[in-house]
Amino acid sequence: MVGHFHYVLFGGSVFGLYAGLYHWYPKMTGRMLNETLGKAHFILTFIGTNLTFLPMHQLGLQGMPRRVAMYDPQFQALNQLCTFGSIVLGISLLPFLANAIWSWSRGPKAIGNPWNAKTLEWTTASPPIIENWEVLPVLTEGPYAYGEEPAEVPAP
Repeated sequence: MVGHFHYVLFGGSVFGLYAGLYHWYPKMTGRMLNETLGKAHFILTFIGTNLTFLPMHQLGLQGMPRRVAMYDPQFQALNQLCTFGSIVLGISLLPFLANAIWSWSRGPKAIGNPWNAKTLEWTTASPPIIENWEVLPVLTEGPYAYGEEPAEVPAP
């Protein structure tokens, strides 16, 4: 139960949060993130998540109780693996923070629509100007034509 609970809460929310940050970063800052640091961040987060929460399934099957001050010595090895995984998970923040800080000031400038998205928010410059559109754009394709052709975005 503990492993499943944490996989769902941590994995579902944190990976979704990171995905949103990576997707919207160019629109918010006008800069692109470094892809190599992004991959390092994902790999470390993925490994740390699995090393932290996967052993909890086995611990639960072995009968480890929850909410006690001292665990039996028979659970020590897997609990130490969980601890090591949480350290990797903490370290995984470093490439993300370095990427976000470095890219904000020195990253390559983002084009208005770096993902070739077809929805309205990507038809304005990145970062958006104060008055988004002088004339409202007409979207000719639906949102499901994602990635086919880059949308034309005026320079700020």
